Amino acid sequence: MRRGEGGRRVTAVAALALLLTIVACGRGPAPTAPGDFYRELARPEVWKPVPHQQAELLGLEPGDLLLSYNGEPVLTNADVVTAQERATRGQSVIITVLRDGRELSFEVEPGPIGVLPVAMRRPSSLAAALTDIMRSLGLFADYDWLAALTGESFTLAAADEECRAWWPSGTAGLYLDDLALMTGIDLHPVYLLEEGGDALAAVRDALEAGYPVLVRGGWPMPRAGFWGVATRFDPEEGERGLLFGYTLDSAEEQPLTGGIVEAYVVRPGMGWDDLDDVLALVLTQALELGLGRTDFGWRTGLQAYDELITGLDTVPFCPVCGPEESPVCFERLAWSMVAHKESAVRFLEAMREVVPEEAVLVDEIVGDLRAQIGKLDGILRSNTRIGLLEDQRRIAMALAEVQVIENDLLGLYEQLLGRL
Repeated sequence: MRRGEGGRRVTAVAALALLLTIVACGRGPAPTAPGDFYRELARPEVWKPVPHQQAELLGLEPGDLLLSYNGEPVLTNADVVTAQERATRGQSVIITVLRDGRELSFEVEPGPIGVLPVAMRRPSSLAAALTDIMRSLGLFADYDWLAALTGESFTLAAADEECRAWWPSGTAGLYLDDLALMTGIDLHPVYLLEEGGDALAAVRDALEAGYPVLVRGGWPMPRAGFWGVATRFDPEEGERGLLFGYTLDSAEEQPLTGGIVEAYVVRPGMGWDDLDDVLALVLTQALELGLGRTDFGWRTGLQAYDELITGLDTVPFCPVCGPEESPVCFERLAWSMVAHKESAVRFLEAMREVVPEEAVLVDEIVGDLRAQIGKLDGILRSNTRIGLLEDQRRIAMALAEVQVIENDLLGLYEQLLGRL
């Protein structure tokens, strides 16, 4: 990889570049408690108001933090759901939000307010797990950087046997080795399903050694296949004891009652000293995934867009979810695509500080990503409905336009990679 001309030292004002500099120098903040990042994600903070629903009509804004619902204090998204279930139907309720240090109250109808919580802004379960683990080890971690290194921010992935709502994250684990090298952590596998063994015993022994454990699988539905962090073993639970930990969509410890697919002990490792390497690795992965990958049954990039567009020519849209849940499945998929692309934008805007001489090309890439976000937002704001075949075909036509931009992006990634 190219080194900076004349021994260039990068002084980046962006948070990501600052993060990379800190990791490279081996310095980090004070360790946090395991699960802190998940608790942060579970706060009832608004990422986006849902189009045409109560929150948007009332003027709720991104960043608003819900403090109470119908007089009940709420600390997590789960608290909000519980309070909504207790509210009397047919009678309006008062919600209180914190905005810029001021408390504001709104009158709403009982039931969903119509907001996407900030947890959906970071839908990558692997990047979230690594963020939590690295912070607990006293390493400076940034979600957008990690989601870029796993390839999740730069591709769509599809698999026939999976619920379509979870498609974007299907290939994240392909890049664990490179990610470990770039982040300055050491990943030691203690259990791999294909190699057999006792998953519970392996993770329990790793926890007793005092290190956090990264795990995939084993979580309660609908999070069963997510990545997460195992944090403790309770010998009093069940016949052999029970593992607990954290994964997406919950501020509380969850039991690992299902089948674990893989588990890794995570330790601080060796860092690196070339920030350009990070961008080059991300672009290499984006090209590989964008041109299609079929390992482990997953199709990625342009092939995955084909799969999605073809799927919209059938009812129900998601055969796993069925006709009733397919609209929710599609909305989650579309919002997840928006979240990943917004994460890619934040990553690239930070990396612009690392390669200022390529600012024009980086800005062109960011412009295309923003164009995709705009088209996805247009789909979500339209009156087309999943479940009506003609509407689904209109959505498919709009997604084909997103795919055309994706194809253009692959050319831009290749240009930028060639200059590094």
